[in-house]
Amino acid sequence: MIREDGPGAARTGPVRRGADPGADALLDPDIAPTASPVSALGPAGSDRRVLLTGATGFLGAFLLRELLDRTGADVWCLVRADTPQHARHRLQQTMRRYLLWDTDTAARIVPIAGDLTRPRLGLTARQWSRLAERVDVVQHSGARVGHVARYESLRDANVLGTAEVLRLACADHVKPVHFVSTAALPTDPADPAGEPPRPGTAGAGYVLSKWVAERLVHQAGARGVPVAVYRPGRIGGHSVTGACQLDDAIWNFVRAVVLLGAAPEVTGSRVSFMPVDHVARAIVRGQAADAPAGPVRHLLDPSGMALRELLGYVAERFPVGLVPPEVWLTRLWDARHGYDGALTRASLLLASYRALLDGTAQPPVGNVGGSPGGAGGADVACPPMDGGSINAHLDYFESVGFLPSAAARFPA
Repeated sequence: MIREDGPGAARTGPVRRGADPGADALLDPDIAPTASPVSALGPAGSDRRVLLTGATGFLGAFLLRELLDRTGADVWCLVRADTPQHARHRLQQTMRRYLLWDTDTAARIVPIAGDLTRPRLGLTARQWSRLAERVDVVQHSGARVGHVARYESLRDANVLGTAEVLRLACADHVKPVHFVSTAALPTDPADPAGEPPRPGTAGAGYVLSKWVAERLVHQAGARGVPVAVYRPGRIGGHSVTGACQLDDAIWNFVRAVVLLGAAPEVTGSRVSFMPVDHVARAIVRGQAADAPAGPVRHLLDPSGMALRELLGYVAERFPVGLVPPEVWLTRLWDARHGYDGALTRASLLLASYRALLDGTAQPPVGNVGGSPGGAGGADVACPPMDGGSINAHLDYFESVGFLPSAAARFPA
């Protein structure tokens, strides 16, 4: 049941504690098209309006930039905010943080104050109806991300929010939905959503929430909503500027190496990043496709880089010595309260780092046939990781204070 009292409405239905992912994965029978879609999945041309969720997130900000640069569409951005003015301020802050703000295209951004965790996306009945009538395609990238979070804490935003997005896609006229998931999900060609991830694995709560949300999207697709699902692997910073999110596990690992002045000795472990601008371009090109290339499109870096090589580039800029992996993990844990809290996040990821260092955590390998080329053409192919891209990241991290300058290490 959806209450009629607007943004302050409390969600009714199952409470978070003890939420059942199996039950959550069943799409409400009322969420179904009642009319034919405007078109198939695209293109998002000058006469079309795109609803974008998650624009104040890392990938979402680059999706907004890509939509503004590559299409003529107005982009309606659902932002968790109290007013449209507050929403616009948050959007501008995020775009500036990632070096993306452009006043020439700002007029095509339509901020909407809402909330993925609320019924009807936190909108009043009138706002909901207007949005359902005006937008032509939905790009749903909004989600809560928590590497150590439980499913229950992510459910409202990632699962129930996706259900509300699908509800909107069916209201007034059918709107194609492009959904951003994760390459950490298992893949079965006969069943795109696959089996649920094993509990107890790194990021299990987040991955499980995405598995449930994908189930809902595929069910909407079976009912007649044009849908496409994109599964990015680990997303790196911009291929030129290095602008990157600051909460990624690997870059917090690098930060810990720099601050501790020590790196673990590793051999076979690899890391993989696809630059965020290439991920965004592949997804927007997917919107412009005449028909989906498949039910799920993986966006992965097919090559990656040895972790040892990555740490070598770090050691060229910072004074770093090598220690055995267990010694390094112990040092990280012992220093977790120092450095003004700079190592707190890294210390929470010890189990993940242990798996990375012993080689049991490897980059996801999906259906590369549905990778960037399938989603957006050969010109979206992922560039290889090299010293230039790593140094661009390190430059950006230094410029925003995430890493100390190479000349002065952070004091213990």
